[in-house]
Amino acid sequence: MARSRIGRHLRHWPMLLALAAGVPAAAQDGGAWRGTPAAAMSDREADALRPVVDRLVGQAVTEEAIPGLIVGVSWQGRRSYFGYAGTGGPPFGPDTIVEVGSITKVFTTALFAQALREGRMQAEAPLRSLMPERRLAACTGRITPLQLADFRSGMPELPPDVPRDLAQRGIDTYTARDFLDWVARWPGAGEDCALPAPYRYSNASIGLLGLLVAERLGAPWAELVRSRITAPLGMGSTAMRVPEAQRDRVAQGHGPGGRPVMPWPVFAWYAAGALRSTAADMLAFGEAALGHPTVNGAPVPPALTQAFRDAMAPIYTPEGRSFAQAMAWQVETGDPAAGQHPVFMKAGGTDGFNSVIAVNPSKDLAIFIGASRAQSGIPRLGVMLARQVRGDALR
Repeated sequence: MARSRIGRHLRHWPMLLALAAGVPAAAQDGGAWRGTPAAAMSDREADALRPVVDRLVGQAVTEEAIPGLIVGVSWQGRRSYFGYAGTGGPPFGPDTIVEVGSITKVFTTALFAQALREGRMQAEAPLRSLMPERRLAACTGRITPLQLADFRSGMPELPPDVPRDLAQRGIDTYTARDFLDWVARWPGAGEDCALPAPYRYSNASIGLLGLLVAERLGAPWAELVRSRITAPLGMGSTAMRVPEAQRDRVAQGHGPGGRPVMPWPVFAWYAAGALRSTAADMLAFGEAALGHPTVNGAPVPPALTQAFRDAMAPIYTPEGRSFAQAMAWQVETGDPAAGQHPVFMKAGGTDGFNSVIAVNPSKDLAIFIGASRAQSGIPRLGVMLARQVRGDALR
């Protein structure tokens, strides 16, 4: 292995809501945020991190035979990267481009939260009022945008009429019109149309939400992501389609068995999983989610800071689950009696990659992990790192 340094319970929700406000830990202690934008950790700080990163992530690289992996850590705005190569070749670096899959969903809900604040959308408006040109089934027409965002619309993970062959699922074959035609035909969540429906993770619901947000904000979804999120945060390597000039930095993805796989297609529900990004860019995103006023040397738009607060606030606890659900964000509430604080996370998975963004406001800590092997258990490692990295050990 090569390497380089490169909610459960409602009674805890007041604390969760306070942490979801995205205020850095330094500010919670009564002082100003002390990190330097995009500053690197000192060698001493990075060396203090290495044992815990190697123990949790490095071991997984070996055991899972992950071809390449990058860990990015931002603590009080200072960043460090740990790259690995499990099957030979150079370790991944902070600018290696990986498919982040469903992490895309929290970009979409940040846009949705902005649309709500601007009065362009209403959280409880029925779909029939937002899609008047479509004759929706009665139950489908009652679904609200918030139910799309928090996985209580009842929609399946994917439309059942998509082609089985991944290569044939791309938006050029199964178009946005095909997707919306399926939405219009879908009968809704159960015979009794009980809404909000029980928790059901759904690419289709966030994909539809992205189309609605784009229509209401008056620009294509990809342009909204660029103008409202990635450009202000200096995330120059994050996009739905990788520009030609950046393609030499794109990692090869591998399936669960280790074989190389084709790049993840852009689907009609692209707002749920189309983005590619880097560890450096995703730490910028994580710092903005933590509430840093400045990221990559530029001020974070107040509207974006507020959008993160709104989107990350827990809404409900799915029955039988150990986490609280926000707008696409998952809140790992932890055990307060054991001194654990909530970790806000979103996992991403494609046919060739596994990734996670995890933020722990109590430590002013953001973690990103991107691995070039599908289904490699990366999300749980992100949450574990977000809990086990100790700020006092870095001082």
